[in-house]
Amino acid sequence: MSTTPAPPHPAAPRAAGPDAGYGYDVDRVDPRAPGRLGDMGPLRLRSRSRVVQWLFWIGTFLTLVVAALLVWFFAIRPLGFGTSLVAFTSALVPVTMVLAAIWWLDRYTPQPRISLVYAFGWGAIGSVGLTFVIGRPFTSWISPGEPHAITDAFLAAVIQAPVVEEGTKVLGLLLLLCWGRRFIGGPIDGVVYAALIGGGFAFTENILYFGNSFHQAQAAGEIDVFWQTFFLRGILSPFAHVSFTALAGLGLGIAAERRSLMLYFGLGAGGTSLGMILHALWNGSTFFLPVDPDDALAGFLRYYLTVQVPIFVLLVAIALFLRLREKRILRRQLSAYGRAGWFSPQEVDLLVSMRRRRRAERWAARHGALARMAMRDLIQTAVELGMDRHSVLFGKPTAKTRRRERELLERITADRRLIGSLTAPVVRQEHPPAGPARAADAPG
Repeated sequence: MSTTPAPPHPAAPRAAGPDAGYGYDVDRVDPRAPGRLGDMGPLRLRSRSRVVQWLFWIGTFLTLVVAALLVWFFAIRPLGFGTSLVAFTSALVPVTMVLAAIWWLDRYTPQPRISLVYAFGWGAIGSVGLTFVIGRPFTSWISPGEPHAITDAFLAAVIQAPVVEEGTKVLGLLLLLCWGRRFIGGPIDGVVYAALIGGGFAFTENILYFGNSFHQAQAAGEIDVFWQTFFLRGILSPFAHVSFTALAGLGLGIAAERRSLMLYFGLGAGGTSLGMILHALWNGSTFFLPVDPDDALAGFLRYYLTVQVPIFVLLVAIALFLRLREKRILRRQLSAYGRAGWFSPQEVDLLVSMRRRRRAERWAARHGALARMAMRDLIQTAVELGMDRHSVLFGKPTAKTRRRERELLERITADRRLIGSLTAPVVRQEHPPAGPARAADAPG
């Protein structure tokens, strides 16, 4: 039995006739709640100029490039080429684990690649650069007149680092919201972007820590110093910064889904504060744990297993719940469009299943790269349509949301036409004449 999936055929149109076209050019029942959004009205051009938007993006990335050069020149270059190479290679291990987890979380409703690159770049470059600029003056401001060395270290680790680092990382999320609410449309979007920012910050910070530790190991003539740092930061805590910043992203994502300005302030500040508290708890453990001269690592491992592991498991459970929640939301909203005639039940099943999406893309790839691109765009557009509709129903519909919905529906229609033309070309068939004509031509 063949396992090739059937192509996503259009649902039967509400009206039929010689001019029905592809079946999706005819008027159909409004798939939204009656009276909620009203008539979509004529399609108008975007009010925001795309040129201004692209200039904004280009300016931001150029700023990050300049910041990267400054971080390299003042922080990484002094380590030396060999040490920097060792530190960079070691830092690839934890960041690979982080990026793999974020990819799995994001692949169900994937975000634009340019915004994902920005998020990682902001964490690895922008927030690190701002931390260098703000960190030392902030520590001096909160320190007493003549602090002892231990006091200065405690304030830097437990107060300055959580406040400044989490603040600069959350600033990247706020800039993303200023560019467009479509980037963060729900909780899982906020978690993905926040996790990327946290992962980028940890990547650069690990390079610095591993480089300094390697220097110390060379000076002491004992490599154990380096491997202990690598074990603590690269193996035990690759998701530490990710978890801290993800709480702020979760709060901002919930506010974005509800389209509430008050929730932006409340949940955004609450998530950021909770992330700072967990960050301070993590950094402060080295000051409060009893130190065993014979085995200094044992006390930390007990604390790690009893405190940090349960917190991490809880955050992972929240992420899994959000992933399952997205699937339920997508099925519910696309089924509403299906009842209006935009999707068949089989298409809804295809769009909510990762396995069936991959099978559909493989089927389209047999007809060429263009067909596969169209299939992938159709799937992504339908997913975006369902998630946008879920968000719109929480807030007040506007002309912008109606225009956005119409654009997505037209993209779906265009993708259907392209897939149909590439995979099922129309061949003219000669039909035998109708009955009366046949009778007239018959010999008498």
